Amino acid sequence: MKELVIGVTILSAIVLAPIGINMHQAASVASATSAYDEYIHYEEYDIYEEEGPQRFRTTARLNLRQGPTTDSARIMTANPGQLVYVTDARDGVWFAVEVNGQTGYMYAEFLVEVVEGTVVAPEFNGTVERLHWDEARLLTTRGTPLTIVDVRTGITWQVASFSNGRHADVEPITADDTAAMLSAFGRWCWQPRPVHVHVNGRVIAASINGMPHAGSTNPNNNMNGHVCLHFYGSSTHNGNRTHTRDHQNAVNEAFNASV
Repeated sequence: MKELVIGVTILSAIVLAPIGINMHQAASVASATSAYDEYIHYEEYDIYEEEGPQRFRTTARLNLRQGPTTDSARIMTANPGQLVYVTDARDGVWFAVEVNGQTGYMYAEFLVEVVEGTVVAPEFNGTVERLHWDEARLLTTRGTPLTIVDVRTGITWQVASFSNGRHADVEPITADDTAAMLSAFGRWCWQPRPVHVHVNGRVIAASINGMPHAGSTNPNNNMNGHVCLHFYGSSTHNGNRTHTRDHQNAVNEAFNASV
């Protein structure tokens, strides 16, 4: 570093000497230039920092680790729906985060940004797929955030799946998502509604019921239980033909609404 500063000073003296600036003055100019460079760097860093931590929520049980790798020690495990403050997302794969006062790294795939107000459905090219459950289940893996758009009202919310058996068992990610879902149904009920599911740039015709029941994994969404998300060719767990038929009718309504 000293050699670099001396080199800059001598170069400044050589360049500035013809216009009547001596070595001492040249050193002052070099010092000021160096300080200015540091100031610019510092200001850029401050601008980045002033954006502040961004709010995300987990979509599955997710480990907080000491470093950005699965080999790093686990600090804690967060439940689905846990509020997380992302302090650095530049890596893209692992986010530096703060959770309940503890700092570390979380895998970015299972974090979804908290957006104030109503969830807005992603734009798409108008193509809605009637995808068979055998294929759809590969897109609705555990913890993957799914954007649900109610076909009849346009109300939008997000869910995450925690089990894929004969259909997807899903939960709203946040309390706001639960409120949006309830507003679409009007009341908690078993009667399914036709929906479009946005995931990985694709839009799939589906059906969802509005009755929280059985188990749940998300203690942060203001809903006790889960709801069922059906796709073409899926069925109920108990083999109820009436419910299966109602869901398939809703899937077809969702598909035909896009034609």
